[in-house]
Amino acid sequence: MSEQWRTERLLARPPQPSDRDAYRDLFLDPAVGAWLRPSPLPPYTEAEIDEMLGNDQWHWTEYGFGAWTLLDRDGSVVGRGGLQWTEVDDARVVELPWTIRSEQWSRGLGTEAAAAAIEWARTLALPEVIALIVPANLRSRRVAEKAGLELDGETLHAGLPHLVYRLGLDDSDV
Repeated sequence: MSEQWRTERLLARPPQPSDRDAYRDLFLDPAVGAWLRPSPLPPYTEAEIDEMLGNDQWHWTEYGFGAWTLLDRDGSVVGRGGLQWTEVDDARVVELPWTIRSEQWSRGLGTEAAAAAIEWARTLALPEVIALIVPANLRSRRVAEKAGLELDGETLHAGLPHLVYRLGLDDSDV
């Protein structure tokens, strides 16, 4: 199976060491940080972003899937998506982690990336996927809903309240 995934407008591929500057641009963007690291959490540091990139690469090595670097047709990095293991309420689950550059918001790229990740999760025979979203992030809530996930409760994640959106991927959902 290819590690790359193509959609109408995106190339999704495993992160590479050369993505370091793109990761920093993405996660140090104050508009992005306002949703991923809202107050009272401090903004990401460059070291934390470098660690995230390393963890994303490790996840691919360890599990054979992981977060994607999302590129547009011109080869510019527009975000991060894919699949990753996380823990919610003491249970291991696969999350859809989408983050799109703020200047690309409202173009449907998050929904496109989430739909591709769901399709990919089905090929991996994963039983379900979730999305963790801070309640005030209406854009991400719309992405989850457009991608077919349903609100399934709340949890404390990364020290903040999050909504849990869930989609079962068994045969009855296809």
